[in-house]
Amino acid sequence: MYYSKLVASALMLAALIAAAWYSVRLARADYYFHHRTAEQVERALEIDPANSEYLAFRALQLEYDGADSTALLERSAKANPLDSASRIRLGLAAEIRGDQASAERWLLEAARVDHQYEPRWTLANYYFRQRQTEPFWTWIRAALEVSYGDRRPAFELCRRMTSDPEEILGRAVPMRAEVLTAFLADALSHREPRLVFPVAMKLARLHDHVNLPLLHAACDFLIDVKETQPAAFLWTYLGYPKPEGVTHPDFETPRVGAGFDWRLEHTAGITHIPLDSPAALRVRLSGEQPESCLLLRQALAVDRTHRYRLLWQARTQNLHQPSGLAWRLGNQSIPVIPSENWSGGSAVVTIPPDPAWLELMYRRPPGETRAEGFIELRQVKLSPE
Repeated sequence: MYYSKLVASALMLAALIAAAWYSVRLARADYYFHHRTAEQVERALEIDPANSEYLAFRALQLEYDGADSTALLERSAKANPLDSASRIRLGLAAEIRGDQASAERWLLEAARVDHQYEPRWTLANYYFRQRQTEPFWTWIRAALEVSYGDRRPAFELCRRMTSDPEEILGRAVPMRAEVLTAFLADALSHREPRLVFPVAMKLARLHDHVNLPLLHAACDFLIDVKETQPAAFLWTYLGYPKPEGVTHPDFETPRVGAGFDWRLEHTAGITHIPLDSPAALRVRLSGEQPESCLLLRQALAVDRTHRYRLLWQARTQNLHQPSGLAWRLGNQSIPVIPSENWSGGSAVVTIPPDPAWLELMYRRPPGETRAEGFIELRQVKLSPE
């Protein structure tokens, strides 16, 4: 019994001594490595020859000196089965040498051991350079599925592969909210009508209110580029009433401020005040507004085969005739007569080509000072004649 305990104690002591010795060796290797000189890194590798960090750094030093780092990188990859960085570097080096079989093998191996963005993005770029279409789409989509941060370089690479925006959407863009929002913002910045509508519809199908501002911007863009029907379809899909005539004739809630709703123009000297009892809109002119300015406007989606009558109710305070206020629809200008009490106005109008905007303008009448007061509006409608 005593002898067994003595043997066990001796073995434990030997293990502790070995562990301490090994720790000291590793500490010495780390000390040399952190000097970062070629000689000291080599000394670190003599002590710990399977350390993938040391191997990768020494390979980088060799590359800076114009030497071949392949052997060190292969040792690093063998030492660390999850080391994707060394595998990527081996693949890119093989591509430069013209050894495409080795390049592809190493890059695929990097993607196998590391499912993050960098190996997939590197593979997509490799297949782009090789003009291999099918694997390019496979790996750019795989990269975007795990992407983060700025995705514009990925979208730009797709545009360099194809001039068809619908192919990019179908083959590269996954149904991830973050990717779809980034792609829609990118399509808007590139002003691509063929792309904005389908991307916006995909994003809208996620039914997330966080995305509404971007979807409103997409609707505005489609209206601006005369794609009124797709804009109206998107607008309706977002849950708003089908645009027919004037949306929200009393400026009532929800006040979206985009799409086919009223857009209140933020001009110096002009203040917009929504009223709720009853629903109406007050537009105050401070007297310091520009001599000519747009006060509010709305895009119209109506049947252009009909003539319409524009109807409204208005009352004013401290505004005199001529007020300088007028509705504008295409080339038509319809003056608004000031009245201290609610008073109706109407005029027969012809709807101009897309985009048709109903606008309320102010223009200082000749010989008059700039208006200072307000106008309240409600029941603004278009009625077929």
